[in-house]
Amino acid sequence: MTSRVRRPAITAAVGAALLGVMVAAPPAASAATGTAACQAPGVAWRVEYQTQDSVYGPVLTATALQRRTLPGGAWTDASTETWELRRDNLPSETPGGFTQEPGDLSTLQGIPVVTYLSPRFVAPDGACTVYTYPFSNGSANQPKVVAVGDSLTASLNDATYNQTHIQGYIEGNFNAAGIRAEVEGQSGKYWLAPPNSNGQPRTGIDKAAYELLDEVRGLLAHDPDGFVLALGANDAGQTAWISDAAERQTRLDAAKAAIGQYVAELTAAGKCVVLITPPDNLARYWGSDPWLYASAAQQLTHEMRSLANASATDLVKLQDFAEHSWDHHSYMPNNPQVWFGSDDIHLNAVGRLAYTSEFAQAAEQCV
Repeated sequence: MTSRVRRPAITAAVGAALLGVMVAAPPAASAATGTAACQAPGVAWRVEYQTQDSVYGPVLTATALQRRTLPGGAWTDASTETWELRRDNLPSETPGGFTQEPGDLSTLQGIPVVTYLSPRFVAPDGACTVYTYPFSNGSANQPKVVAVGDSLTASLNDATYNQTHIQGYIEGNFNAAGIRAEVEGQSGKYWLAPPNSNGQPRTGIDKAAYELLDEVRGLLAHDPDGFVLALGANDAGQTAWISDAAERQTRLDAAKAAIGQYVAELTAAGKCVVLITPPDNLARYWGSDPWLYASAAQQLTHEMRSLANASATDLVKLQDFAEHSWDHHSYMPNNPQVWFGSDDIHLNAVGRLAYTSEFAQAAEQCV
């Protein structure tokens, strides 16, 4: 069986395998095959693939793309639809980010990806993402925890550290605690995607570009022990741009409902969910009113606290970064330890260590 453990160090030379060049691969006859799928309400998507050994480790190539209607539908060909292939960046690229390539099967099957870069395929409707080799770190018998978040989470990386732990500080700290990680830290992510430029709800892959529900659904298929969800700052900031109070509240209510959707889907599957609250003190979100940002963020924080407190099964838990960070903003007089940069949302070096600790503590609640 192919090892699922990532190599401890990565070199730039592996880039050749990521750009469609099959490096030192054996003949096709020796290729192993596999399938992976994801599921969303009313639909499932599946990727068939093959892996071949190379000097960089196993290299994966898609061989078939399929769809079926739930419940009970048969698998049908989806190879002519537009999917999106993603893989983790190398440390020499943007550490902790990902590279993406849209296309149908004829395009994507020409792009082999080494498996320790977690190749995954966003489904054409954006409802879920098919992960082929997640949690490729740690040992196979260790518990698995998913960590997803916005630019605060994405900042928990650096080019040197990611040479050893390609998904950054969270992966390294989870592994140190005996936990396997799959990390999705992406800038500009929301609980609920904002409207498009015409004021209409986003759909398909466009919607998936602003949310993390497709990733969460895809990773659920790999039976992790828990999910750590850290979103809300962008929802609060986007709401703070709205001048009309009633419209602001409508937007916030929709975001709170979206939090509930994540929680409902995961707890229905019996999964532990830890909600990390966003910074909710005064902050300068891209020119918005700091007071409106704080008001919106505090409503979202209250919703997360309420969901955790109301959990009858104790599957929903809280890691209250809003509370823990309250006195660590740049404008606090005589503050011995500031965690934030000048906008009081994004983290400085000290804050990144503190935020990493929040994730580590959150994961421990699920194992």
